[in-house]
Amino acid sequence: MKKIITIIFSFMLFVSFLCSQSVVELAKKEKERRAKLKGKRAVVVTNDDLRSLGRTAAVEIIEPAFNEDMLSLPEEEIEPENIEEQARLEADWKKASERASLLTLRMNELQQRFFSFENQYDRAEMQREIFETFQKLQVANQNAEAAKTELDKEQKKRRK
Repeated sequence: MKKIITIIFSFMLFVSFLCSQSVVELAKKEKERRAKLKGKRAVVVTNDDLRSLGRTAAVEIIEPAFNEDMLSLPEEEIEPENIEEQARLEADWKKASERASLLTLRMNELQQRFFSFENQYDRAEMQREIFETFQKLQVANQNAEAAKTELDKEQKKRRK
């Protein structure tokens, strides 16, 4: 056993000598790195600089080159009651999809809070709330899909 430990220790010692760098080598590398950066200027951002910045949109949405509205009939060829029906269906679909997305966000928040609690009572209460939100989310997703299919049917009917 002592022989195995001695062999392993000597092997580790040998490897450490091969891999180590001397302080002199490290100092030379650092001096070279600083010499390369000598002509460059660094920008220091302070809190005052951040306060003076104006807030802008983080994401810009670029409109696609192809638009589905290009396929629809011109407005004068569409009957007024179809326009009202189309607007109602679009509003229903947007409302249902917005509710589904809000419930998805709520579900994510509840799951995050669930894993942060240490108390079992709090976790049990949170699990009940997660279950209820999940059921509401399923219903909202079904409503959004149904509203989308109705809207698609109306659009197809309008194009014919």
